[in-house]
Amino acid sequence: MNKIILLIVLVFATSCIKEDIKEDAIIPVPFNKVELTDTFWKTKINTIKEVTVPFSLQNAQEAIHRLKMGSDYLNGISTEKPKPHRYISSDLYKVMEGAAYSLMNSPDAKLEAQLDSIIVHIEGAMESDGYLYVSHSCENPIIEEMGKKPYEWVVHSHELYNVGHMYEGAVAYYQATGKDKWLQLAEKNAQHINRVFFLGGDLKYNNGKPIMQAPGHQEIELALSKLYRVTGKQLYLDMAKKFLDIRGVNYIPNGEGVMSSSYAQQHLPVSDQLEPTGHAVRAAYMYSAMADVDALTGKSDYKKSLNAIWEKLVNTKMHITGGLGAIKGIEGFGAEYELPNKDAYNETCAAVANVFFNYRMFLLHKDAKYLDIAELSLFNNSLAGMNIEGNRFFYVNPLESDGLKAFNHGIADRAKWFGTACCPPNISRLILQTPGYMYAHTKDEIFLTIYAGSKTEIPLKNGNVIITQVSDYPFKGDVQLTLDSAKEQEFAISFRIPTWVGNENFVPGKLYPFTNKITEEASIELNGNPVEFTVEKGFATIRRIWEKGDQISLKLPMPVRSVASYLEVKENTNRIAFTKGPLVYCAEEPDNIDEVQRLIVPNMKSDFNSEIDSFDSGILKGVPKIKIDWKKVVSKSKIENKKITLIPYYTWSNRGAGKTMSVWIPEDINTSINSLPSLKYVYNIDKIEASFCENVNDASVPAICDGAIPGASADRGSNKRWSTAPEYGKSQWTTIDFK
Repeated sequence: MNKIILLIVLVFATSCIKEDIKEDAIIPVPFNKVELTDTFWKTKINTIKEVTVPFSLQNAQEAIHRLKMGSDYLNGISTEKPKPHRYISSDLYKVMEGAAYSLMNSPDAKLEAQLDSIIVHIEGAMESDGYLYVSHSCENPIIEEMGKKPYEWVVHSHELYNVGHMYEGAVAYYQATGKDKWLQLAEKNAQHINRVFFLGGDLKYNNGKPIMQAPGHQEIELALSKLYRVTGKQLYLDMAKKFLDIRGVNYIPNGEGVMSSSYAQQHLPVSDQLEPTGHAVRAAYMYSAMADVDALTGKSDYKKSLNAIWEKLVNTKMHITGGLGAIKGIEGFGAEYELPNKDAYNETCAAVANVFFNYRMFLLHKDAKYLDIAELSLFNNSLAGMNIEGNRFFYVNPLESDGLKAFNHGIADRAKWFGTACCPPNISRLILQTPGYMYAHTKDEIFLTIYAGSKTEIPLKNGNVIITQVSDYPFKGDVQLTLDSAKEQEFAISFRIPTWVGNENFVPGKLYPFTNKITEEASIELNGNPVEFTVEKGFATIRRIWEKGDQISLKLPMPVRSVASYLEVKENTNRIAFTKGPLVYCAEEPDNIDEVQRLIVPNMKSDFNSEIDSFDSGILKGVPKIKIDWKKVVSKSKIENKKITLIPYYTWSNRGAGKTMSVWIPEDINTSINSLPSLKYVYNIDKIEASFCENVNDASVPAICDGAIPGASADRGSNKRWSTAPEYGKSQWTTIDFK
């Protein structure tokens, strides 16, 4: 049997762009060229199109109305001014971008007309020179947030952030419909920004001097790269690089909090930044743009920085769900290994940006380790940002909930919408683009990057190849491919073999090592016969002359795995998490009766028994669940054996508000007690006294605070209880002394 050697060629990435594509470039297959046949992604995308897009447009009415009011004011139709707002327009532009992606696969004349009407308002709200920012155009800015004049307070005004999202929406709408009105507006604004920021000469802005300052919130850099891709105009790529190269050079804030130099990554030139710091969304958008610019210019100006930042992320600052920016307040990165669970921030937008960044790193380096991180963030933190019905959202994504109203902007459930509504349209546009992350190719090599039941046609130098993929991924690891081409031809097919297939770590980096070992390995069959292969840079590659009808079967073992944390992650000391394939699982209260913080998993670091089943009804119908023999802490001195249920993390909080949840399960009773408020203070009680206690067999004054919860109010005998009966109407008192 011949051993197939993986063939890898380093390339620089492009997308479907008008400039010359390098011969050895990796080209993603566009999402609208991939037909989904599975139930996992197809269902989610249909939900976005049928529920989330119209729901989001409805919630964007305030932003639409502001644009109309701005248009009416500029054109002398009205003297009424809209209330100032820094970034509400950006949320609308992302909603429109998602709607455009929806139109690519499902033409909808009514939706298209609705977007056309909004574009009219965008045109009306844009000044004749291309400037677009309603608050300044209507001369009612909040000075401390926006400055007195346009571009006077770029560090926080979001002027460039807003139009960056406008560019992305305009590009998407042009690609969806062929209409270029919005694209022309985007170009008009971009050319205006080039004049004002890099050329100067217009006395209206900065007294005619070039502003030469990067925005406080990155986004325009990414958007300019997209504008370059679709137009082929070098100006936009040059602008993207200029904005990157002046960051941390021309302007360095000197303050604290949001005015610290590192908050918006302005502390050093970007090519000298070697670790992730500051606001996570801003950072990940910037890293994505750096990867884009390096790819599109064919240079490696940011290679050292990007590689170092990535290593720091996966080794010290990323949650097991792919979440970035663990620290609330700054919505950003903390110290190394500072990865809280209950207080984790992990903004949905940061997870989306993590997907963007890592997919671009794959295109740059042709290394599957980046896809492993993109997949991690996509299937876990990103998908958790939206409920299954597509109309409720998370802004932050903790790894533990005690059911209180503290973790999600003051609510204990998903929100209908947010005042800062960046996350809902961000997760929508990501899900709609997900088929575009499934296949990529060079002139003679096909990459299978994220598996899903699907069909696509891939252009190679010797002819097109149709691939039909059958898979129940991410729930099962079996993948079957059938090839179809007009003639025999030689090319390579590269299958991603995820890190979680091995025995070392759940994902690249040292943060999350497996604690149970498996013996089964990934396997490939060609037309029913086993194929030997080696894995290099995460890909198993088969190169041969392919015939019409050839079939390939990939099997990725997908047992339940137990995962620990690197010892420096103090929050997870004496805790275990569970995964299956790319999915992180959690315990949630609806499946486990009581607060899940009462669960402990002693001796789970090696072999353990698990049962895998699926929900047969309800909102989680069809979703796999895992059952494991665990133990439940009833009180400080009492433990019961229990069979506990785990569900995929992305599905939690779909069955009512105020439910407890945890990803990292304690291994011992003390860790459990310290994680559960009702037990934590019990553990620290020294003495309890009461003026009276009913004289019955199960009576106990310490039962006031023993942390034990009966199964029902009439459940006597299993727990001690304290009652003031029959002393009704009399003064009563209790005292509690803490240690």
